[in-house]
Amino acid sequence: MSNTWQNAMKVGIEVVDEDHRQLFALIQEFHAAADSQGGVVNGEQMAGILSRLDAYVKEHFAREELLQVEAGYDGYEENKRQHDELTHTLAVFIEKFHSGAAGEAKAATEKMKSFLGVWLGQHILKTDLKMRGRILPWAG
Repeated sequence: MSNTWQNAMKVGIEVVDEDHRQLFALIQEFHAAADSQGGVVNGEQMAGILSRLDAYVKEHFAREELLQVEAGYDGYEENKRQHDELTHTLAVFIEKFHSGAAGEAKAATEKMKSFLGVWLGQHILKTDLKMRGRILPWAG
């Protein structure tokens, strides 16, 4: 799966699509940092990326869920459940990272890559794309 935004990933709601582009930008930054350092993202970079990812999650999920509620989107409950799971998984990882329990840098980098891959593959590309054509493009 590509870590690069592609037009085929558009849900047709600009604010959601822009949020997703920002997520891909963070993921590309993470992969570039790992690639430039032999597969390891150092602690300072990891902390910065996690902080921005955490902020993104809170803002994006709130925006997306509000659009779904306002539109009466029938996939809202499943989307909300997945958002809650992703938020919890990220919070646990952040807590482990800050406490040193995420493992050494290479292990932490691999765990983060896995998390980001699941997020992209299972949520954005499978769940969010179901909104395409079901919520008006000018929403938000």
